[in-house]
Amino acid sequence: MEIKKSSSGIDPVVLLRDIYRKNFAEGLVATDGVVRSAVVTFGTADTQIFDELVNPGVAWKLDQIEVSFTQRFDEVANKQGSINYYWQVRSEAPFLGTTGKPVATITAWIPISGTYQKGIGSLANSEDTFSGYIPVGSVPRAPLRVNLTANALLNAQYTGRIKNSSFIEITGMVIPGA
Repeated sequence: MEIKKSSSGIDPVVLLRDIYRKNFAEGLVATDGVVRSAVVTFGTADTQIFDELVNPGVAWKLDQIEVSFTQRFDEVANKQGSINYYWQVRSEAPFLGTTGKPVATITAWIPISGTYQKGIGSLANSEDTFSGYIPVGSVPRAPLRVNLTANALLNAQYTGRIKNSSFIEITGMVIPGA
C-alpha cells in the first residue's frame, strides 16, 4: 500500500497497489510430471484452445501485465501439415458510466502475439513458450480474458493444450467503487 498526500498536503489518498498472479491449467500432478489443460481437437476453423477469465475479485487499473504461456500441439492423424495460432486478451472490467456507476464493458480482442505458423510432422508434437510484457494502454483494466486460438490446414488432425507453468501476472491499483 502506498500513501500519497493531496496537493494541499492534507487528507492523504490511499492507493491500493497490488500484484495478482493467475496460473493456468492447475490440477493434480500427472504421471509424466506435467499438468496441462484439457485437450482440444481442432481443424480448419479457428478454435479456442484455451479461454479463461482472469479476475482478481475487484476492478483494477493496470500498470503492468507479464505473461508466460507454454502451448503444446500434437498431430494425431498420421499426416503432415501446418498450424496457425495466436494469443489475445481483452478487458472485461466495469468502467464508470456517465451516472458515476460502474457499467460492465467488454473491449475488443487485442493480439498479444503475432499469428505463428509451424509445421508438425506425422504423429509428432511441438511445444514452445511465449513470454513477455503486454502494453497496458491496450488493456487498461482488469478483470480480463486470455485466449489461445488455433487452426490447421487439414480438419481435425491436431490437438492443442497449455502447460501448467503458464501464467499471467498483473500489477495495478484497485479502482474504488468499481
